[in-house]
Amino acid sequence: MAGAFLLPATNILASENTGAVVQWGISAAENEQLGIRALQETRYQIALQYFQKAYEIDPSMGSAAYGAAASASRLKQTDLAFTWLQNAYRVKYFNIRQLKNNKDFDVLHQDPRWDKLMTQFETASKKEAEFWNGSAWKTPYKESLTEDERVAGLSRVWSEIKYNFVFVEKLQDINWDGLYLQYLPKIRAAKTNLEYYQLLSEMVALLQDGHTNVYPSQQEYDKYQTKPLIYIELMEGKVMVKWVGDSELQQAGLKRGHEIVSVNGMPVQEYSEKVLAPYISSGTRQDKDVRIYQYQFLQGPISEKIAFSARDENGVVKHYSAKRVSNEERSNAIGGSSYTFKMLEGGIAHVWMTTFESTKVTEFFLEDFPEISKAKALILDVRRNGGGNAHVGYDILKTLGMDVFPASKATIRNYRSIDRSQHNSNPEYTYPVYKVTPDANHQFKGPVVVLTSGQTFSAAEDFVVAFRNMKRGLIIGGATAGSTGSPISFNLPGGGSGRVCVKNDTFPDGTEFVGKGIVPDIKVAQTVADFRNRVDTILNAAISSLNQQLK
Repeated sequence: MAGAFLLPATNILASENTGAVVQWGISAAENEQLGIRALQETRYQIALQYFQKAYEIDPSMGSAAYGAAASASRLKQTDLAFTWLQNAYRVKYFNIRQLKNNKDFDVLHQDPRWDKLMTQFETASKKEAEFWNGSAWKTPYKESLTEDERVAGLSRVWSEIKYNFVFVEKLQDINWDGLYLQYLPKIRAAKTNLEYYQLLSEMVALLQDGHTNVYPSQQEYDKYQTKPLIYIELMEGKVMVKWVGDSELQQAGLKRGHEIVSVNGMPVQEYSEKVLAPYISSGTRQDKDVRIYQYQFLQGPISEKIAFSARDENGVVKHYSAKRVSNEERSNAIGGSSYTFKMLEGGIAHVWMTTFESTKVTEFFLEDFPEISKAKALILDVRRNGGGNAHVGYDILKTLGMDVFPASKATIRNYRSIDRSQHNSNPEYTYPVYKVTPDANHQFKGPVVVLTSGQTFSAAEDFVVAFRNMKRGLIIGGATAGSTGSPISFNLPGGGSGRVCVKNDTFPDGTEFVGKGIVPDIKVAQTVADFRNRVDTILNAAISSLNQQLK
């Protein structure tokens, strides 16, 4: 699950005058955002002035130099554009893909300086990438890692988290250095790669953060982290079978609506807490429940069957044995769409979005907008949305009103080694609040609700934060996962990997939701009785709420 990335800052405190005169923002970030807006609105001269001002305030701001280059290029001031690109290069703004794909620079492509500059950027970018996550760490898969490789992997996990994890107080409270020393002999003694990664996962799980994780190699994952063709969900404290794709289990009588009561002879809750929970990184109970019951339940080696017992609607308990299948087979069998639109009875539009990974979701939504705009009310359903790119969600919200609205407020570590030599401090930097500009060409005026659950994660939570900030409608369902942020990913020996959360998001007023979840305006949970009758409890609550508003 990809985390939300750091937004380009800011809370625009200064109002902008029209014409050629500008009124500066207070900070470099504010001027940069005013420049971004002017650039988007094709007011290139104004944009150039704002980006230049941002760079004047903070000469390390490579993104401002980049923006100034784009503005100058649009103005066909070629020499000035190359000067600003050189400034971006000097402060190590090495986003090669962005440089090559940005239409703002099309006018520069025929200039002989362009290819030479791109070569410089590519060389420097590769060198920078090699330094931070180099080939020394990206070694081929091995069935058995050496002791040195295991210790090196532990050391990398420890160091990346110590110097990048945004929640420093957690590191201090659990004595992160002490944990390294505590796990070192265990790592050395690990007999298998499976045991090794379980130890790493157990250590990282102590941080209780959904965006800080350790992952085994793909080979280990395909060998040891497989599941049967069953989909499970927790409802009212009961472990309910939602889907059965295994023909043998179907023939044996297992059905949707049966309740799993034991696994491998252990009561289901004991199995979940002892076998699965210790290795799960999560900051809230609702997130952990999703990971246990929807993502990892019945997980284990593909070579082994799993035994469990299930109770039917009449209270009869029956024992089953299920084979595990490859992750690819299971994924293909479950399937699912990232976006679905349906017009419900009463003229209520229901838009279901399970990811914000791709801009395709926004494209689908805008394609359907002519029909959606005719609806009396709108339901935006992100109950199973694992996140992705926050801007995909914001592009949906832009259609709900003409007022500029704030998103999250982001804080990062601002580690500077000189501070340790002088003050032994660990400063932070809080970005001004990012604000989103409406889509003037697409506007839905009717009542809106957003549906959430513990599976609403990462960029989907950024979406929910922004929706609440808009004061555009109610949030209905369950508390969100309580985990968002921009993770840094890194390689581990033998094909493994890890990631660490480097950004802490809050509501604009500082209200925390990471580690807590965003609490809905109306709390509703799926009931077992409704589930067995194929009734969506939460969706019905949303429809009822909207019908009340439409009266």
